[in-house]
Amino acid sequence: MNRQGYIFFLASFFSVLFLNAQENGQMKWHDPSKGDFRTVHNQLWHGSEIACYYDRLPAKAENEVRKEVWNLSRNAAGLKLVFTTNATEITVRYVALKKNYAMDHFPATGVSGIDLFATNDDGTWTWANGSYSFKDTITYTYSGLDLDRDRYRNRREFHLYLPLYNTVEWLEIGVPSASSFTFVPVADEKPVIVYGTSIAQGGCASRAGMAWTNVLERAIHIPVVNLGFSGNGRLEKGVIDLIAANDARIFVLDCLPNLSGEIEAIVSKTREAVRTISARHPQTPIILVEHSGYLENRMNTGVAKRIRSVNDESLKAYKALKSEGVENLYYLKYEDIGLNQYDSVDGVHPTDGGMLKYAQAYAKLIQEILNK
Repeated sequence: MNRQGYIFFLASFFSVLFLNAQENGQMKWHDPSKGDFRTVHNQLWHGSEIACYYDRLPAKAENEVRKEVWNLSRNAAGLKLVFTTNATEITVRYVALKKNYAMDHFPATGVSGIDLFATNDDGTWTWANGSYSFKDTITYTYSGLDLDRDRYRNRREFHLYLPLYNTVEWLEIGVPSASSFTFVPVADEKPVIVYGTSIAQGGCASRAGMAWTNVLERAIHIPVVNLGFSGNGRLEKGVIDLIAANDARIFVLDCLPNLSGEIEAIVSKTREAVRTISARHPQTPIILVEHSGYLENRMNTGVAKRIRSVNDESLKAYKALKSEGVENLYYLKYEDIGLNQYDSVDGVHPTDGGMLKYAQAYAKLIQEILNK
């Protein structure tokens, strides 16, 4: 290397060092697990009750539910972090347990990605479009967050939805060091608790914030707890007992898509689940939900027949419970959700359009219940 090339190399080398040092000095990182108050919203169990910071079931559940349910409960579906900042640039970095970040029919942005929204003065929501990199450490970078800057000169509230089908091992949020930043603690508010299947967990939304439970939460402004377990939402006693130990505004049982293989047990399982919850929460509404329907039933008569049978058994259980005098029991029908051939990825799991229809159907019924 000649003298001129050597000088250029040194100049480039020290420029990189300087820029890195400058960047590190400009960005301040915030770890939600390091605070002295609860920072994970839509989480029923916390603190010493859980094995890891972003778990959805308590540590004791490992010995009370099937292994498949326990493993899925480590996914962060429906969990979110809320913070206020006046920063117009935000970076989120985190490590996810599963390195296979995507599925064949489900993008990495939905399986393993995060999603950032902000609240507006008028109660509406704004979505933040970030750039992302799925490496060993996943990073999302948001810049130019200056919408309505004059109204949000001091600070703005952001809601960061966590991955739907992956486990967060650690996470940090970075803003310029001169910017304000504060995590918003979890409010003492009864949530809507949803127990369901892969559809409830979020498959196959394009982004975490588009899972129907998250869309619903933004619509009704009430916390929504996501206890969807892909392929394993089966109205099992261990999960029902855990759910019934919590107070809620409304309980939702949306498990029929995972019960088509045990149609003969739907009535007994539904009645037992409702009785268990109602015994502890006699005044709390419970919603039973029909199978929304595999979209291939437009041509496959066998699938169509099975879905009708599933929903027929569910309706039998509902009518039996009502005849027994169970109060505050509601029913969301297949037609109320209204999916069509444009609303599914694979004939089973909704697109974002399908997720929106789910959320709208739930929001309509929930508002009717709450307004009584």
